[in-house]
Amino acid sequence: MTLDEECKGCLYNSQMKKVEKSSPAPEKLELFKQEVRKLCDNPPAHYCAPLLMRDIDGVHRRIFGNGIDYSAEKKMFNAAVLKMEDALFDSVMSSADPLADAIKYAAAANYIDFAKLSDLNADSIAIVEEAAHKAVPDGATLALFKQRLGSAEKLLYVHDNCGEVVFDKILIRVIKRIYPAVNVTSLVRGGEIINDATRVDAAFIGLEKYAAVEDSGEAIPGTYLKELSPRALSLFKEADVIVSKGLGNLETLYGEGYDIFYIFMCKCAHIAARFSLPQWSTAFVHEGKY
Repeated sequence: MTLDEECKGCLYNSQMKKVEKSSPAPEKLELFKQEVRKLCDNPPAHYCAPLLMRDIDGVHRRIFGNGIDYSAEKKMFNAAVLKMEDALFDSVMSSADPLADAIKYAAAANYIDFAKLSDLNADSIAIVEEAAHKAVPDGATLALFKQRLGSAEKLLYVHDNCGEVVFDKILIRVIKRIYPAVNVTSLVRGGEIINDATRVDAAFIGLEKYAAVEDSGEAIPGTYLKELSPRALSLFKEADVIVSKGLGNLETLYGEGYDIFYIFMCKCAHIAARFSLPQWSTAFVHEGKY
């Protein structure tokens, strides 16, 4: 998906709030603001939001000597959701439709996004739970997903942010319980970028108990096929079912020709309009191969 005007202002404002909190040297902060403003005002024509965010983080590394640090937020959200994982899994498995319920929570958890919302805290998990209770996965998409899982051997799950990755883990656990023949591979980021999940985060939450963990080979808050490692690209070609979580993956994968089930929250007005859904609603969307 091409870069929307909404994305430019959103990324600029959210990252400025984060960097300003760290109380950097005033002259470096001013230089950072100037360079990021230039990036947001004149991005390359082919850019999407994840590529712009990658460049913003690169500017921060050049000026301050390190990437924009979300390590504390990542640990906080992962730890907080881990505490509720087993109880939530048991609750989902006892529901009338465990797969649908797990998808609701995975979609609602996409709210945990520091590229869009810079002021999240532990109380945000209550917002996730409330959104999950209101969510209704598209019936036709859900039926097709169940059909595909019934005959699948390989499922590729492309992860997004920390915190929500634990909700993804619950969905994977549900899939493994209902469809034990399905082998799941989890794809995380190839390097630190915003609050996106990496191999370190996957290990912290014990994701390897239920899925083989691979990384994309790229530190981009999305899955940019042109820069994927050969190993990661082969996972897309070999998978019987692909699940893409979050807006960064949606913006880099949608329209690229793969058969993918997308789970996300419509946090942006242009995304909501693209799929004819209310802003801040959850979405479960299928795109066929072409």
